[in-house]
Amino acid sequence: MLPFFSVVIPLYNKQEYIQETINSVLNQTFQDFEIIVINDGSTDNSLKIIEQIQNNRVKIINQENKGLSAARNVGIKNAKANYIAFLDADDLWCKDFLESIFHLIETYNNEKVFATNFKSFNKKNIPFLKPNNCKKCRNYLVTNYFSTNKNLYASSSLVCNRIVFNTVGYFDETINYGEEEDFAIRCFLRFNLVYNQNIKVYRLDGIKNQLTAPQKNSNRIIPDYEKYYNSYTNYDLKKYVDFIHFKLVVLYKMELNNKLVSFYKKKINTSNLNFTQKIKYYLPTKLFYSIKTFYIWVKSFSH
Repeated sequence: MLPFFSVVIPLYNKQEYIQETINSVLNQTFQDFEIIVINDGSTDNSLKIIEQIQNNRVKIINQENKGLSAARNVGIKNAKANYIAFLDADDLWCKDFLESIFHLIETYNNEKVFATNFKSFNKKNIPFLKPNNCKKCRNYLVTNYFSTNKNLYASSSLVCNRIVFNTVGYFDETINYGEEEDFAIRCFLRFNLVYNQNIKVYRLDGIKNQLTAPQKNSNRIIPDYEKYYNSYTNYDLKKYVDFIHFKLVVLYKMELNNKLVSFYKKKINTSNLNFTQKIKYYLPTKLFYSIKTFYIWVKSFSH
C-alpha cells in the first residue's frame, strides 16, 4: 500500500541537525508516510548519522553535489505518495504538522497546494522573523496568493499534490537563490493555496554571523523575475515581484553591496511598497546596515 505522504529531505552537511529533523517526522501523530533523504554530496558525518536510523520508512538516495533544487527534484521523482511534503535538514515539524495538512486535504479535497505558518530562529535560538499574520488567510483558502504580499510559508511547511509538478514543472535547477519564490510564482498562477495560520514548523534561518562583518556571496544565480512581471497583466503578481526585488535590496544592503542595491532598486515600482518598506528602500545602505545590526544586537540580549 502506498504511503499518503512522501517527505522529501535534501541533505548537505547538516550533521548537527539531521537527527532531530528526522525525529520530528518519525514522531508525527499522523504516521502514514515515507521519508526520502537525498544526500547531496555531504562531506561531514550527515550520511553516517542517517544510516544509523533503524526505520524501514527512511530511504536514502546518494548523489554528487548538485544543489538544493536538484535534490528536491530527485525526491519528487522518487516519491511514492501523491502528496509530497518538503523539509529542510535543519528544520523541525511540530508533531501534528502532517495531521493538520491531512485535515486540510480532507476538507478542501479539490485543492492541490497546502501549507502552514512557521517561525524562524537563528543559531542562538532567537526568533528572527515574526510569524505571519495574514488577514486574507483566516478562512484557509487563499485564491490570490500574490495579493497577500508576503511569504506565507517556508519551504518546510509546503505540501503539494504531484499534479502540481506535472502542471507547472519542477524546481529550477539553473538557479541557486530564490528557488522557492520562482516556484511559487509558477505554482500560484495555476493553483490556490490552502493555508493554516497556526505555527506548525520551526526553521533555522539561513543567515549566519549577523553580528559580524557583512556576508558577501558573489555566486548567487537569481531568477529573472521580470519575465513574470512583463508577461502577465496580473496587478497583484507585479506587486509580488516588487516585493521579491525589495527583499533583494535589503539583502544586498546587509552585504554593503551598493552596486546590486542600485540594480534591484531600479526594478521596483515604489508605489507597491508599504510605508515601512519605503523607509528601508530609501535609507542609505550604510545607515540601514548600522540600524539593522544594532537592532539584531539588542534583540540578542532581550532573549
